[in-house]
Amino acid sequence: MQFLIISLPFIMTAFIMGFESLFPTTNFQFSRRLRVVWPILTLAVMVLLIWQPSATGENGSFEFSALSKLFLTLLFSLTGLALLSADTMGFLNTGRFSPVTLAVCGIVQAALYITNPFLVTLCFVAASFFSIVAIVDLAGAREERFVKSVRSAVRYLIASVLFGLMLFIALIFLERLRLDPQQVGLIKVVVAMLAVGFALRLGIFPFNLWLPEMLEEVPGLAGFLVVGLINAAATVFLIDFLQKNPALLFDNYEEAKIIMMLGLAGAVLAGILALGQNGLGKMVAYTVSSDYGLILFGLASPHTVGKNGALFEVANLALLQLLIFTCLGLVYYCNQGISLQGLSGLGQRMPVAAVGLAVGFLGMGGVPLLSGFTGKYLIIQSAAQEGLWWALAAGSAIAICVVAYLRYFHSLFMGNATPGLKTRPEPRAAMALILVLVGIVILIGLWPAPALDWMNSALKGTF
Repeated sequence: MQFLIISLPFIMTAFIMGFESLFPTTNFQFSRRLRVVWPILTLAVMVLLIWQPSATGENGSFEFSALSKLFLTLLFSLTGLALLSADTMGFLNTGRFSPVTLAVCGIVQAALYITNPFLVTLCFVAASFFSIVAIVDLAGAREERFVKSVRSAVRYLIASVLFGLMLFIALIFLERLRLDPQQVGLIKVVVAMLAVGFALRLGIFPFNLWLPEMLEEVPGLAGFLVVGLINAAATVFLIDFLQKNPALLFDNYEEAKIIMMLGLAGAVLAGILALGQNGLGKMVAYTVSSDYGLILFGLASPHTVGKNGALFEVANLALLQLLIFTCLGLVYYCNQGISLQGLSGLGQRMPVAAVGLAVGFLGMGGVPLLSGFTGKYLIIQSAAQEGLWWALAAGSAIAICVVAYLRYFHSLFMGNATPGLKTRPEPRAAMALILVLVGIVILIGLWPAPALDWMNSALKGTF
């Protein structure tokens, strides 16, 4: 069973690549359909295997935690929707995105399945290498944009390697600490290494230099692989790792308080920088960085409500980023690849994309009745238990990001339409998918209790 769980996504990746080399998608209609059907069916089988009791290895080297099962099910479901979205907007035409996405899912699954943390580190670095193929998948793009995407991919790769290096060194020091518990000073070193490493991986300010240009230049759904899929899985691994080593943060308030301060400071500063961005991708990147700063604060918080809020926000971030990137992909498709710089009044030409992006932005801002409200409310509640100034800092970070979202949305989608701009009509399949995602966001916002119950049940054995 363990071999099947690890190998299945890679076997199917190789099969899809071989099949498309024999039957190019440009020539065969059935090949264009199967490039979507096969990965989605594989993801469905992967979810079924995750929940099998026999998935746990006899010697304990392979095991899914309750939290890993929950999040992998969510992430693979969202990835299936991302593949459908990519197909409706022609993003699968080159034949790369489909197998790359499946390979990244396989590596992420292995990272949350293997119990050896050193191998997990290699898995996350490998996931970054595979996602590079999707990041630079800009068939037909202008040379200038292609060069920028390659440059952003190199920065992302450097950040990922540094993340792996920091985590690897932290694990070595942690092993020394276990052999000699008297070296309590090593705890500070391990916590510092983990903080810097995961700040690089998650793009938390000021370690987010790779993130703005990447989300500005690369295809939107490639951004979902990085921000939604890999980063969410890395956060789940961090939680499991800290739970197995509670002396680092959970039972060490002094060190946790420093991480909490850094998380809130990064969230506020990233939000302020988001206000000054002219590019939509860069603005989204800084707000994502701010959101992960809040998540870091919640995870380091000594209060259970903060940890619950952080985990809920991780799941919400993956959902809303899929919605936002799908809407942005639709806008670029309708604009025929034209840059959004200086455009306005797009809401009249692309009403469904405008509605979806508005819901995504407001959800990211934690507006009530949308899915983003619950997680941010719990994080602010946790901050309030630390003191008034903590709550004000968390609330300020959220409010600043809301202003940044509304400012850019108004300039791009409201007002008079840009004269002479030729756009394609919105594809019906893409519109239906966006409306489904909008419905999910509203449903969770109106009725978050089931999601919170599932989260709490998964956390019972964690905190």
